Amino acid sequence: MLYYGMKLERERLKGLISGVLSQAGQVPKVKLAKLILLAEIEYYKKAGKSITGLYFLRLTYGPVIAFFDEVLNEGIDILWTKEMSDVHESARQGKQYSYRCINKYTVPAPHAELWAETQETITSVVNKYGGMTGMELSNISHKLPAWRYSEPNEPIYVSELAIDTEEKYFAMLDIVEEMEEMEDDSLEKELFRTLQNT
Repeated sequence: MLYYGMKLERERLKGLISGVLSQAGQVPKVKLAKLILLAEIEYYKKAGKSITGLYFLRLTYGPVIAFFDEVLNEGIDILWTKEMSDVHESARQGKQYSYRCINKYTVPAPHAELWAETQETITSVVNKYGGMTGMELSNISHKLPAWRYSEPNEPIYVSELAIDTEEKYFAMLDIVEEMEEMEDDSLEKELFRTLQNT
């Protein structure tokens, strides 16, 4: 069962959401999804791995991390609140759910060092993008080649999303074709090494 196999990854996502909310304050749902995306991309560019280990799905407003809605619902009234708020963006007006941290996620001791690195990434992303609207962040995500060249609801991995130019994206696709015989772990490491050199 996929859900059972993703328990650790879902817990990491819960920690990531809590970390973003504790620094960004009350955040509308679309904006929160995009801050999670940008944190995953920034962390991958530094560390060569994902914070959560989860993939993203290609949705209309850009890539959204797997299990996002489920994990958000699990944390309501435990780690964060869910409130209806007004949206005042140039492209749309109306109401949308927003979330606010009420209890900080407790990181298990063996993962404390890794979490410190994650917190640095969250701080960087909130400082850089926290003043933008959800629609502005969606527009950024629509420029990512991995989103532009994927099919609706197709899984997209952070290693793909971290590629910011079409040239590098298509070079990655060529590399993947050449390495199809390698194991997944080896492939991701080789892709990261190759893309760092381009």
